[in-house]
Amino acid sequence: MKRIVLAIAACLLGICARAQECLYYLPSTTITVEVEAEQETFFAGPYAAFAKKLLGIDVRRADEVTSRVLSATITPKVEADRKSATLLEADVQELMALSAQGLVSFGEKGELGVTWRFLPPMRPDFTDKGLTGDSKVVKRVVYKEIPTDTAFVRVPVEEKFIETKTLEDKAKEAASHILSLRAQRLDIATGNTDATFSGAALADALKEIRQMEEEYLALFRGYSQVRTLTASFDVIPQAGIKNHRYLAFRTDPDRGLVSNGRGTPYYIELEPEGLVREDTPVQSKRAGKTALIRYRIPMICRLTLTQDGRPLVETRVPVYQLGKEASYPAK
Repeated sequence: MKRIVLAIAACLLGICARAQECLYYLPSTTITVEVEAEQETFFAGPYAAFAKKLLGIDVRRADEVTSRVLSATITPKVEADRKSATLLEADVQELMALSAQGLVSFGEKGELGVTWRFLPPMRPDFTDKGLTGDSKVVKRVVYKEIPTDTAFVRVPVEEKFIETKTLEDKAKEAASHILSLRAQRLDIATGNTDATFSGAALADALKEIRQMEEEYLALFRGYSQVRTLTASFDVIPQAGIKNHRYLAFRTDPDRGLVSNGRGTPYYIELEPEGLVREDTPVQSKRAGKTALIRYRIPMICRLTLTQDGRPLVETRVPVYQLGKEASYPAK
């Protein structure tokens, strides 16, 4: 039973050069953080600057992207510590057979499809909002000189010109539609109309007018699009340092969930709990050249995922590289 425990703790990799010689690695812990976040992209309306003047409402005038973390899952994963290669000169074939756990080997996998880590940026689209055109007809009075038998007479003539609408012209037209739709809705609701609506017809008419009003209002108030982002990040604790505080990921305003850069940082903090009877020597001391199997006893750590000092996730995980190394005689 003791040999089975030691074999699993050592994560022995069965790479044997000869029958009496075997290479293996000690285990290392990688902490995987799987994050799900919600990203809201707000697009300010093109007529936002005129909302207060024309409709008497306060609206946001600038585009903005915000992200918030919905959930985070912490998973400690064991893998081979490539810096701890150990050559064992002993015949321990039955012990090596117990190490086939798949923890330190990487099998070939076929292509399972592509998942984009960074989604393409969103762009505003107000093409289906409202019915305002880009040009308008302007009437102007011009004076033309018409010859008579004795002199020239100036006669006023009305002519029509086509001009491109300014942004404020479009805003006034959209605001006029909104106020007109509100008046229609009020007339229908109060019965102040020649048409007769009752039951479902009344509800449908009011709903249709409300939808048209919302389309025009979006030109002033803007609109938001929300999407869910998922990402996975690896944190590898380092032995020999005092402060085990590691940057796990960031919520970047433009790129979403990222491992570095700007944005709100989220940290993983590890607090080792200490080993039982830590002051007792665990290294076997034997005379001669007895082959020893090296293994690691993991340090149990309290893990906290924090954002701005606020704990979000708390759990306990074993971290091998922060623990103790010991040995056991192969024979």
